Order: sequence, then C-alpha cells, then structure tokens
Amino acid sequence: MTTSRLGRRVRRKLRTLVSSSQNLIPLFFLAFLSVLVAYLGLQLFLGGVGLNHQIARAILSWGMPRASEFAEAAGYSDPVRSFVYLLTDLDLANPVSMVEGSVSRVIRGERAEYRWPERPFVFVQELSFAPDPVKPPPETPRASETNVPPSPRILLYHSHNSEMYLGRPVQGHYDREAHYAFKSQTDSTITGIMEVGRHLANALERLGIAVFHETRIHDLPTLDYAYANSEKTVRNLLNQYESIEVVLDLHRDANVSDATVEVAGRKVARLLIVVGTAESIPLVHRNYESNLAFAERLYQTANRMYPGLMRPTQVRRDARYNQHLHPNSLLIEIGSVENTLEEALLAAELLANVLAEAL
Repeated sequence: MTTSRLGRRVRRKLRTLVSSSQNLIPLFFLAFLSVLVAYLGLQLFLGGVGLNHQIARAILSWGMPRASEFAEAAGYSDPVRSFVYLLTDLDLANPVSMVEGSVSRVIRGERAEYRWPERPFVFVQELSFAPDPVKPPPETPRASETNVPPSPRILLYHSHNSEMYLGRPVQGHYDREAHYAFKSQTDSTITGIMEVGRHLANALERLGIAVFHETRIHDLPTLDYAYANSEKTVRNLLNQYESIEVVLDLHRDANVSDATVEVAGRKVARLLIVVGTAESIPLVHRNYESNLAFAERLYQTANRMYPGLMRPTQVRRDARYNQHLHPNSLLIEIGSVENTLEEALLAAELLANVLAEAL
C-alpha cells in the first residue's frame, strides 16, 4: 500500500511538472521574441538607420496593410480618423505613420525636407546696379527651413496643403487628382498650393519683406479637422514671433467660370479674398471687422494695380477660418483647380506686388 501511494504521488508530481512546463513554453517564446524585437529595434533606430530609410519603410509596408486600402475603406472624410489625429497626431488608417509617431522626434525629424524647384520670376523683376547684370546674393534660408529664422512680417501657411492645380474642372467634389493624399508628416511631396506659397514667399523676400512660409501638413489624414490643426500651428507661431503683421492662409478654389485674367499679355489666375465673420455660429470672433478692413484695402490696391485680378471679396457668416487669431488675417484663394500651376505662380507674383504696396 505504501509503495502504491508513493507511486501515485510521483505520477501526480510528474503530471504537474509536465503541465507547468507546457504553460511555460509560450512564456519563454514570448520572452525570446520580445528580446529579439527590442534588439532589432535598437539596431534599426539607434544604429544609424532611421524610418526614412527605404529598406525600413519597405519592411513596415510588407508587414502592415497599405494606408490607401484603409483610406478607401474608411472614406476620405472619416470623422473618427480625423478626430483621433487631432488629439494624438496618430493616423488610424496608416499604421506606418503610427509607428513613426511613436519614435522620438530627435530620431525621425520634425518635418519633411522639401526639394523646391527653382522658378523664374516674371512680374517681380531682379534689381541690377550696373550696366552688366549683377547676380543677386544667394537667398537666405527662410524661417520654415532654418532653426533660427529672422523676424517675419508675413506668415504664409496652408490649412489645405493637399490642393493641386489641374488646368481643367474636377469630376467630383474631392477629385483624387485635385487633392494629394499625404502619407505622413514626413511626406516630402510638394503640392501645387505649397509650390505657389513658396513662390509667393520668394517674391515677397525679393521685394524686401521677411516671410515665414509654414509647410506643416494640416489636412492629414483628411480635410475634416484641417482648420483645427492649422489653428494650433498659427497660435504657436504668433506666440513665437511678435513681428508678424499679416497672416495669410493660402488655398486654391474650384468651380470658377472666369478663372483667368490677362496681365501684360499673360494669362494669370484670379485671386479671391475670403473673410469669415462667424456671425451665424456660436464662435467668438472679435477681429472680423479689422479683417474686413484689411481685405478691402488689399482689394482696392489690387484693382488699382491689376484690374480684374481680384474677384469680389467673399464674406462668410458661418465660418471664421482662424482669422480670430490676428487682426490682419485672411484666407486667399490663389486661382482655382481649373488653372494651370504656371497661371497660379504668376498670380502669386502679382499678389506679392499688391501686398508690398498695401503694407
């Protein structure tokens, strides 16, 4: 009997040991996998290879669903996706951008590095001080491209960075060709409206006016919360630079029947100033009267210098377009989707002359 009881105890002990071992195997596997992932992560992010590296991006893309597939499933105007991005800067439909968002900014970089095309000026002429043309000195890098910017007088930014120029009417309200879909804040694609903003900044600086051209992407992941995103940007910049006298949100319009005007023998995109008064919505906007006065000054100046360049100012009672943040804040539509990029660039040069005259 004693031997039988002892045998049963041994068998029970062995069964318990085997059972516990089976439970420990997954734990050992998970521990090993965690150590491996941690090691690979250190090699990837601290070993001189960042997320902008093509191989790293390819690996992430293979292992995760494509952002475009998510975007098609969720729709271009998914409010939940936009709201989460507004609160956390994470795009639920783009897993790669979520990984990027969790990486230290020191490692991944705060903003994209754009390679801007050099565009010749037509209406803003270069100065020369001798019979032989004198080349102007190299351009000083602007505020958006340096860590220590000068004191800017004009702030240019884009609530809708995605807007493109097609030279023809769009087929739908959110035509895919008319709106570029950014992949993340590190996307270095230069859209039509961003290139026009850069050209305007160059023209203003050529006229002696310091400019901050903010290129941060605000309509990522969708257009839904673009103005809320850009409001944060403008607030921060106004707190940082007390020298800013004018704030311009640059857009391109759509569905414009008379999209061009002829100036000096060239077809130029027309301009439109939009002012929000917020009179019919429950939002405080104490600056709308000064915004309206500034808009009228620009409109009159443009009509005197280039008749027909500006369309009649549009006043919206159901919006404020972040214009409550500054007394000289306007939304300007530089051309429309029906314009070519070249027509919009010419319009930007004329706008630079108008601003220089009005200031």
